[in-house]
Amino acid sequence: MAKNKILINASNLHVGGGVQVAASFISELYKLQEFNLSVICSQKVYENLPEDINTSKFDSFNVCDVSRSSHLSKQQKELFEGYDLCFTVFGPFYYKFPVLKHICGFAQAWIAYPKNIAYEQLSIKEWLKNKFKFGIQSWYFRHYDALIVEQKHIKKALVNKGIDANNISVVSNCVSSIYEDQVAWSELPFEFDMRNEVTLGFIGRPYAHKNVKILLQVDEILRVKHKMECNFLFTFSESEMNLCGFTEKKNFFSVGEISASQCPAFYQSIDALIFPSLLECFSASPIEAMKMNTTVLASKYPFVEELCKNSAFYFNPLNAENIANTIYSAFSNLQVREEKKKLGINIINNLPTARDRAKSYLKIIGNSL
Repeated sequence: MAKNKILINASNLHVGGGVQVAASFISELYKLQEFNLSVICSQKVYENLPEDINTSKFDSFNVCDVSRSSHLSKQQKELFEGYDLCFTVFGPFYYKFPVLKHICGFAQAWIAYPKNIAYEQLSIKEWLKNKFKFGIQSWYFRHYDALIVEQKHIKKALVNKGIDANNISVVSNCVSSIYEDQVAWSELPFEFDMRNEVTLGFIGRPYAHKNVKILLQVDEILRVKHKMECNFLFTFSESEMNLCGFTEKKNFFSVGEISASQCPAFYQSIDALIFPSLLECFSASPIEAMKMNTTVLASKYPFVEELCKNSAFYFNPLNAENIANTIYSAFSNLQVREEKKKLGINIINNLPTARDRAKSYLKIIGNSL
């Protein structure tokens, strides 16, 4: 009997945490010597793979960038042909190709929670654009043979939207294995003259639901009310800094987009992670910060509290004064900060590892054949 042909598809991931998850999964496949499958990944995922991976070990390995607006060439389309099962790490994947079973990762909180506070922050134009975009994405997700989500509350939300619970598996996100391998860490590309004593950092892209623009008000309140001068460090592009209104702020800095191997250095460069997000399925930033023994200042919402519990300082992300007060309070009490960091380390030590996640993916794939 011929063996089943399996495809791991990460060709549609170009930014954000999805790139890191895909790179981590492929890295773990290599360590587990799970070579009897094919991989198609984007250039960005490929760039985030460890340098010692020999991609020729897999049945096939191809780098191909696919986006929503992509028009695939005949040669690119042929890369996706002839498989019994495809696992798209995170979807949706807009190019439909013949495959017996298609499993897809789901991490789109806008679809899971259509009535969310983040929509209230959008202009009418952006509101309509998002409703249209996520309506299309929802249609795609409903047509996969199975979905994989990162937390139980997302599965519950999707079941409430009419998706069969038997077709949804939960595989928790985790800290990437790179955090366990200091030899693989890379330095940040820039150094800054950050003269203030406290540096707050945000890692990721400035999507609307990330709510980072409120930090302009937070900075003002910290200076005027608390006489507290802070540095703010981001991983935004020059245009993103400008779009957020951060460019003219002398205490707002960006290292630009960074690779997975540079993330540990980012957390080492800050005194606390500032995470004012309004909507997530799951974000690795708080648990990565905890892993690096960095203070976490975050939105008091279930998607953070479910994992961080009492190890973080929480605030109302819609109230700039409450955020500023929380920051001031956190840095007024070293003992509490240290106690919370210890709680964070204990939580991290009990989370699944990147290898556990890879094995869970493989088990779902195996059970689907």
